[in-house]
Amino acid sequence: MNLKRAAMLVVVSMSALAAPIAFGADGDGMQSFQREVKTMANKDGMVSKKDFMAMMEKKWNAMDKGNKGMLSTADVMRIFSDTKGQ
Repeated sequence: MNLKRAAMLVVVSMSALAAPIAFGADGDGMQSFQREVKTMANKDGMVSKKDFMAMMEKKWNAMDKGNKGMLSTADVMRIFSDTKGQ
């Protein structure tokens, strides 16, 4: 795993832990995220790492318009609050 991918995984993982706290007041962003995750789940309610990472990579790439490989913490949090399904 290269350093860029490892850093992305750390940021996304930490954001996933913080998202329920950050968006607990309105819940809209987290509900959208939960719906996306549920659509990926198989009949046993399990989500593959491959599917989850593909979803997050798509969201990351949509936010990283300059292909810098870096996002601000505000941008990362927006990944979870985006109700447009970016």
